[in-house]
Amino acid sequence: MSRGLRIALATAALFAALALPAQAGERLTIAAARDRAENYAETTCKHDSSCAEAGVRNCRRHSARVVLCRIYDHRRTEEQGNFVCTRLVRLSLKPKTGKIPVTGVSDWSC
Repeated sequence: MSRGLRIALATAALFAALALPAQAGERLTIAAARDRAENYAETTCKHDSSCAEAGVRNCRRHSARVVLCRIYDHRRTEEQGNFVCTRLVRLSLKPKTGKIPVTGVSDWSC
């Protein structure tokens, strides 16, 4: 292996070693995901006249930057009575902006 190639590989390894700790430290907290999921649930509920209240039942970590939260939608309708629907919401941290968008949702389960 040539000296230039060895230097290039060593430099690339050094940059990779310096970049990994910075990325590994950025983690979506359960509390931040819960707050964002709560906001999503309330916003969803505001658009539905049958929704009595909305909230978050639990959140679990999927990876360092991804948290899955189960939201619920308490429904009260004259035709169907009172019941609760749940939906799984996937939230992920965007490290560059610090924003926590909803990146996926499951179907409602009632």
